[in-house]
Amino acid sequence: MAFGRPAKTKYRTPLTTHQLWMVSLAGILAERTPGRSHTLLYPTRRIDRRNPKLRLSESWDITDRASLLSTLDFLATTGHRGSYAVRIGHPPLAWDAMRYADITRYGFAAGYIDERTAWQLLARMVGPVAQTYRSWQAYADDFLLGRQVWLGGLVGGRYEDWAVSQQETVDAARKLLDPANTDSPWQRVPWEAIYRPDGPAPR
Repeated sequence: MAFGRPAKTKYRTPLTTHQLWMVSLAGILAERTPGRSHTLLYPTRRIDRRNPKLRLSESWDITDRASLLSTLDFLATTGHRGSYAVRIGHPPLAWDAMRYADITRYGFAAGYIDERTAWQLLARMVGPVAQTYRSWQAYADDFLLGRQVWLGGLVGGRYEDWAVSQQETVDAARKLLDPANTDSPWQRVPWEAIYRPDGPAPR
């Protein structure tokens, strides 16, 4: 059976405001994923023993702890934002940061890192991201711009050919940014929360 028990029965500790903010850095990628969890470090609502490893190996050639940490270090220090800056006038940090957060969560789900290490890795991106953006809207916009460059949409007018379209990704961002969406982690924890003292996350 691909899916096991609910993840919340194994990972019971409520997240703090800062932890939920860090998990939410992967928000758009999580929103597009069936069975997602926005409120746990574990990326899906049910324990999945197989798919996290498949996701990492097929998308990133990550097959163990060493390759996971190497990929995360690349995204944190270099990533693709430098080369994209030539095309759009600035380095889209959000493009690397959101994928960094997503990979960290799946690395934890795959068993390549423990919970403590996962939080330490997520915390590594807090400073750069919080200093670069001032809202979830700005963060989302820059991620979408970075993805558009990745798809080739700003170079030669090529059409994308990818499993998840840009429009689906835009729709996921809009859903998260919708003030009426009480299930959105971006509505539950405002961007400014990371600049304030930590505390219990709202439920």
